[in-house]
Amino acid sequence: MIESGDSEDFPFEGWDPEDDDPQPSSPPTWRRPLLIAVAVVTAIAIAIVPLYNVFFARTVAENGLEVCGFDYCIVQEAVRDAGLDLTMSRLANTFLDESQARSLANDLTRYLGIEPVGLQVVEVLDGRLGGVYDPVARSISIESPARAWTVLHEVAHGVESGHGDDFRDVLIDLAIYMEP
Repeated sequence: MIESGDSEDFPFEGWDPEDDDPQPSSPPTWRRPLLIAVAVVTAIAIAIVPLYNVFFARTVAENGLEVCGFDYCIVQEAVRDAGLDLTMSRLANTFLDESQARSLANDLTRYLGIEPVGLQVVEVLDGRLGGVYDPVARSISIESPARAWTVLHEVAHGVESGHGDDFRDVLIDLAIYMEP
């Protein structure tokens, strides 16, 4: 058992162990301004994010589908449904330099039996897209760092434009080809 001495033995000034009803101290003066600041920042974020999406959201095609950002592309679901989501994930996380990206594009076009495409890796590409296929020039521009999935996606546009069923079939065929 711990013996208690008189209140002078306790190291905390103003504390009396025998006081059954201690008075709570008032909250610190900084608490209210901090809570107000957090509430204001939260309210601004709630207001700005929807406005950002209205003005700067991804492009939407005439069919109402989002134009690809590749990692979150509308074809992702089709690839997942085909059981190739691990392949897609591996390719999305495989970074290529420009010569590797060109080599992959050449390999894929040979596999598809289509005319080769030009490919260049650029530093900035619209800020929202990972790659663009130009059907007139038969060329691909991919934002650095180039991802294997983006090369695959853009080469598939060499066969089919848009992101419809035929495009998804070509993309799935290429993903199967790329499986280890």
